[in-house]
Amino acid sequence: MPRLSKLSIVIALLLALAGTAQAAELVDRVVAVVNGKLITLFDLNARVSDFLQRSQGVSVKPDDPMMVDLRRQVLDSMINDLLIESEATRLKISVSETDLDNQIEEIKKKNNLSQQQFVAELAKEGMTLAEFRKRMREESMKKRLLGYMVHRKVLVTDDEIRDYYEKNKDSLSSTKSILGPKVSGNIGFIMVANAKQAEELRSKIDSGAMTFAEAAKKFSIGPGRDQGGDLGDVQAKDLAPALRSALQAVPPGKVSAPVMVDGKAVLLSMRTPGAAAATPKAAPVAPAGPSYEGAKEQIQETLYKQKFDKLFQEYIDNLRSKAVVEVKL
Repeated sequence: MPRLSKLSIVIALLLALAGTAQAAELVDRVVAVVNGKLITLFDLNARVSDFLQRSQGVSVKPDDPMMVDLRRQVLDSMINDLLIESEATRLKISVSETDLDNQIEEIKKKNNLSQQQFVAELAKEGMTLAEFRKRMREESMKKRLLGYMVHRKVLVTDDEIRDYYEKNKDSLSSTKSILGPKVSGNIGFIMVANAKQAEELRSKIDSGAMTFAEAAKKFSIGPGRDQGGDLGDVQAKDLAPALRSALQAVPPGKVSAPVMVDGKAVLLSMRTPGAAAATPKAAPVAPAGPSYEGAKEQIQETLYKQKFDKLFQEYIDNLRSKAVVEVKL
């Protein structure tokens, strides 16, 4: 089942920091050419606007480095979309509406959901049914392309599942999502309204009065709040320079000094491997994670997704190396 990709998580982070913005450039010029197919500035701005409309945050200027990074990431994704579309057309691969209907019925059956309940669960994840179908179509297309061209199966062994469980059992969640497993990462993220509130939260976390995850769930207005500030597989190199510097300035398990970004205050923490939300002092014992049998399916899906994404990225890189791609942004 599809889940939020790393790109989606990075974009959500950028948007939470940046907020709604209007593109300053109104001229519909070409920003990329992929094997003769054009991507215009209008197309790019429309795609960026689509992401912005789903987010809340503070304003950002069109020339802000965060907006520049966002537009480049979105453009790169659009280039990949064209490469996938061209390959699918060449190989006569398609995903029909019936295929999508059948996949959705399987998800509903597996989770014991009615259509109304299914739509309600999607809404909790911040997604409409139309958006979910679009994501499923993209994921299905990728799998069929990979099956056509790579001729390699993505295998996850019991030993790999057991090893992952032993290393991460304290941070595994018992909560399931119809969007699939969310990868637990190493970066903790809290965004609050001002520096004073951030300093107060930092003191409480340092004293052991609450864990980083508890603070994020209760007070954060940024991405990953419902996951205790977990940004998934976002890495330090994906962060904006100011955030990256603050994170690198403190050892793992410690909480960074507040970083001000357009009037909002951000706290960061690099978690130690296997820790759910490390704090410098002993914190109240958290409820035990799921059993091995209870977590086995979730772990299998997580590891499968990681391996699949790696293989598919190699495939896309190969396509891109053979394509004629000209970026004019």
